[in-house]
Amino acid sequence: MVDWHSFRQVADALNLLAIAVQLAFSLSVLAVIYIYAGFPLCLLLAARGKKSGATRDNGARPLPRVCMVVAAHNEEAVIEEKIRNGLALDYPPEKLTFLYISDSTDRTNDILLRHQSGRIRLKLRTVRLAKFPALCASVPACDGEIVVLSDANTYYRPDSIRKLVRHFADPGVGLVTGDVRLMPSQERFGAGEGFYYRYERALQVLESRFWSTVGVDGAMYALRREHFPPEAPGYGINDDLTVGMNVARRGLRLIYEPEAIADESPTPSDEIEFHRKTRIVAFGIQALLHGEGVPRLGQGRLMWVFISHKVLRWLAPLFLLAALIASFAAIFAAGRWWIAPFGAQLAFYLLALAGWKFPSLNGLAFRIPYYFSMVNLAALAGILRGLRSRGAATWKPTSRIQAGPAPEAVQKQ
Repeated sequence: MVDWHSFRQVADALNLLAIAVQLAFSLSVLAVIYIYAGFPLCLLLAARGKKSGATRDNGARPLPRVCMVVAAHNEEAVIEEKIRNGLALDYPPEKLTFLYISDSTDRTNDILLRHQSGRIRLKLRTVRLAKFPALCASVPACDGEIVVLSDANTYYRPDSIRKLVRHFADPGVGLVTGDVRLMPSQERFGAGEGFYYRYERALQVLESRFWSTVGVDGAMYALRREHFPPEAPGYGINDDLTVGMNVARRGLRLIYEPEAIADESPTPSDEIEFHRKTRIVAFGIQALLHGEGVPRLGQGRLMWVFISHKVLRWLAPLFLLAALIASFAAIFAAGRWWIAPFGAQLAFYLLALAGWKFPSLNGLAFRIPYYFSMVNLAALAGILRGLRSRGAATWKPTSRIQAGPAPEAVQKQ
């Protein structure tokens, strides 16, 4: 005799499972669409009619005193070129000084000592520190009204300092970041990286027009000296994210200036780029867990941009993974037509795999899926690392190919 009650219970359970996996897929896909397309579209509408991000100095005000701070660790391949690049900047020499912080064990310190002068000051350390604590301990010693943070392998265009500091004529502006462009990379991620960074820069332009960007490039940003934090938290963190968001928490705006341009040599390998992305997300998760740099409750505009551009982007691999698993489960729980959405995702990742395995495949059809997948896989690794990390990590700068500035450089975040 058929137990119709048990049969009905099984049927109801299967229906609930079908509904659950379809709902999980739909919500995950909607989240991904919002992160990469919906948020930019909303931002475009919100920023419509706003011509510029801030009031710019028209040249009538005296130029402020600026101190460029460079944290270096084993940068013997690029440090001399960085020094020459700084001294050649189009800014009054009497108003531009340099502070180099180094805990290097190669020839970096010897090179710095040869160039030490009234304009070039050194802070040499024998003990390794994480980058942020090293900056917090050194920036107060700067003699400039404005502090510009830079990397040793980042070469500024001659007028870049002027382009950055002109925004500080607006008292509502707390930080200005520029356009750091990676020189062309021959690595597999190169073409996809260029496309991705152009997308990022477009977001920063819109965010600056709307109210404030939340993306700060650690290789090129300027702020008033008093806004740099006096001490760093006791856990691994990115200085650009924390410094920028803590300035924004004070009600000041972060502005992206596309005319302030610097060139940076590319990452020499896919593996190094993967680990760099992983570290960025891990530090972001650490900051989020500790509430570091999170907008205040009353900062609605800033909170929306921060969650949409930063937090959801970090969590994007979880949505992508949920969509893939849910669509696969739906094939068995809801019908064979779910093979199509599952197959479409699988095809995308197979293109990414082909772009990774076969470097000769240079088309965007392979490079964009590869870079997108690599970034999100690194973000997933960063989430896991950030959740289990304890304490502050010593800073290891990303290795770059030694090269000078190049006008054909691609835009970098």
